Amino acid sequence: MQNKEAGEEASTVNVAATWLLVSGFILMFAGIIILIAASALQENMDINGGGIVFIGPIPVIFGAGPNAYIAILLAAVLTIIGFLVFFLLRKKSYSA
Repeated sequence: MQNKEAGEEASTVNVAATWLLVSGFILMFAGIIILIAASALQENMDINGGGIVFIGPIPVIFGAGPNAYIAILLAAVLTIIGFLVFFLLRKKSYSA
């Protein structure tokens, strides 16, 4: 009886993980479409961008445009939040 419950729990986790993965790709795709549509509809626009790429433990930070520092700051904050969420969820999985 215990094996059946464990199998059902694993199946539920796999479905939830798959749903999160698919919904993440759908949201990214929708965001890209919205950005493309917005840039096509707007005539006079300043382009700003920034990002962080990790090559091993070394972060490479880049940006372009008049307000790139805002995009770089936002990317850095989101990266830190992502790491915190990752480590907090990892610790919860070990405690169970």
